[in-house]
Formats: sequence, C-alpha cells, structure tokens
Amino acid sequence: MFSWYQTAKRVNFAMYGCARRMVFPLTYFSVRISEEQRLPSFWQVQTLGWSVYFVLQLLSFLPSKELRSELTYRLAFCAICFLASFLQHIVCRRLWRKQASWSLVVRVVALSCYSLGLICGTVLLWIEAKYMMPAWEKFEWYYIFANALSPTFVLALWSALYFGIKFYGAQAEERARLLHLESLVHEAELKALQYQIHPHFLFNTLNSISTLVYERDTATANRMIARLADFFRATLDDNGTYESPLRDELDITRLYLEIEKTRLGERLIVIEEIDSSLLEAAVPRLLLQPLVENAVRHGIAKRRDGGELFMTAFQEKDDLVIYVRNELMPLNGKPCTYGIGLTNIRTRLQQLYGDAHQFTIDFSDGDVCKVTIRIPLHTYVAPAELAGVRVLES
Repeated sequence: MFSWYQTAKRVNFAMYGCARRMVFPLTYFSVRISEEQRLPSFWQVQTLGWSVYFVLQLLSFLPSKELRSELTYRLAFCAICFLASFLQHIVCRRLWRKQASWSLVVRVVALSCYSLGLICGTVLLWIEAKYMMPAWEKFEWYYIFANALSPTFVLALWSALYFGIKFYGAQAEERARLLHLESLVHEAELKALQYQIHPHFLFNTLNSISTLVYERDTATANRMIARLADFFRATLDDNGTYESPLRDELDITRLYLEIEKTRLGERLIVIEEIDSSLLEAAVPRLLLQPLVENAVRHGIAKRRDGGELFMTAFQEKDDLVIYVRNELMPLNGKPCTYGIGLTNIRTRLQQLYGDAHQFTIDFSDGDVCKVTIRIPLHTYVAPAELAGVRVLES
C-alpha cells in the first residue's frame, strides 16, 4: 500500500508533471510565477543591498583606530548615496515603464547619475570641510567635481543592477507566459481527446440499441439504456484532472461490459486479475474503457463463438503495468488498423507521460490481441487534497 509520504511526493502527474527525476509535458497545472517564485520587491533589494554595503564599509575600518575619521566619512558617503538612490529610482522606473531605447537609457542614466553625484559630492565636501578637514588645508571648490566621481560610479552601478534585475524579471515572466500558453495548448488537446471518446462510444452503443429495438427485444434495449445512463453519469463526472484512480476506471469499464454482456450474453467471458493494493494508483481517465471496447467490438463480437477478455494490472519495479488480452478473428496476414480508441489512448499517454510510458499492441499470435501499457506508478491525489499536500511540502 502507498504511504502518505509517497502520496505527498508522488502527486498527480497531470497536475505537477514530474516525478522520478523526469520532466513530463505540462497539462492541467497552469504554469505561473507563484508568490515564492517572484523576484524580491524593490524595497527588499534596496534594503538588503545597502545594508550589505554599509556593513562591509564598517568592517573594513574597524581594525584601525587611526582611520576613524575616514570611517565617519565613508558612513556619511553610504547614507548620502542611499538617499540619492531613491531619486535615481524615479528616473530609472520612468525609463523602464516608457520602454525607452537602450541608447536613451544610457544617456539619461549617465546624466542623472552625474547630476546626483555632483549633489552628493557637494554635501560630502561640506561635511569634510566642516568636521574633518585640517585647519591648515585650504578649501578649493573644484574638489566638488572630483568628489562627484565616487557617488556617480556608485549610482551608475546601482542603475545597472536595477535594469539588470528588471530585465531578468521580465525574461522570467515571458518564459512563464510561454510555458503557460504551452500548457493551455496541451490542456486543450487533452480535452479534445477525452471528449472524443464519448461520441465514439455513444455511436456504437446507440447502434446496438437500435438493432435491439428493430428486433423488438425491448427488455434488453431498456437494460442497455439504463446501463448507458449509468455509464455517462460516471464518465461525465469531471473533477478537472486528466487522471483518476484505477478503482474508478475499473467501475466505468464494468459498466460498459454490462452493456456489452446484455448484447452478447455468454459469448463474452471476462476475467479480471487486479492487485487490490493498486486500486488507488493514478491512470489516465477513460483508459480502460476504450481498450475494452476495442477488444469487444473488433475482436470478440466478430467471432461466432465469442471469446475471452482478460484484464490485469500489476506493479513492476516503479511502473504500473496494465495488460489486456482478447481473442479475435484470425488476421491471415491482413494488416492491422488502429481505430479512434487506440489512437486516442496513444496520443493521451504521450501528452501525459512523454517518454516515461510504453504502449504496445501485439498481434503476433494471429488470433489474439495483446495490449500492454506501462506508466509511472503514483498514487492518485484528488484536487481537493492538493492544497493540503502543498502545505505539507512548504
């Protein structure tokens, strides 16, 4: 039996799309940048970056007591550049929002950085002249232009980091948007494939019912209509996923077989060998019914004496193996063609599991068809339980 730990880790493939160190095509789960995946906010980056810079300046001067005045200047430098970065942020944000060309960005950023650098240099020079400059040293106003170089460089570096982070964030959002669009395409394809099953089955069943009505076998026709209603009630109960427990798939398949037994009687012999520990394993929705329908319609029903339908499901290493065998009319060298059901199954398995699945059809015995499906073994998790799983994982 599967443990809760396995359930939490091996959640529905159609929802998460990966397990066992493999990546599968995205289907139901819409890709988006979650709250945990989004880039930090401006205030987070601003506070963290300047705090680290401030601490590094502080630690670099602590060992030397003789340089305490220089430390005071450096701390004042950090504080003034920190305040100036907010003004620079206004400039950079407007450029980003206007989607200005890079040449314009470079010119405006260079001008704003140097302008703010002049202001910072002037304030720093005033602090130095008033509190730290020796009495014998003469003050010169051209020092302002020299003092402006360091703040200008720091603000230019800050601007480069701002645009770099913004550009990276935009690229991440674009990648997420493209992945989301890709997942929507896969979802639409799977929906179309899943809905394709119903009209195909409905046509075949209604054709059988019309034959019974024509033959005036109303009692049998009524039983088939009742079973048909039960079947569609079960299959149309869509909970938003593309997988369901093996238990539910077996129930749907048995409903279908009851319909066929009503028509074929003792000509249809069904044998099941299902490992009860695998009943909660996840399989694609409406996987077994098209397989069984194909076996009955194109195999057993065409035989005068009917035939045997054998179904089994078992675990082999980390895979779930589903095996269906049925008798059919001898092919006598004729090529085998695949109908809607088998083609549909093959496509859906590829969409859901990629290269992690195997789907083989064997006609080598001539009068026997053997279908083997191998998919990664994982426990089905209902959508209502996924929220609890995510809380446990976080």
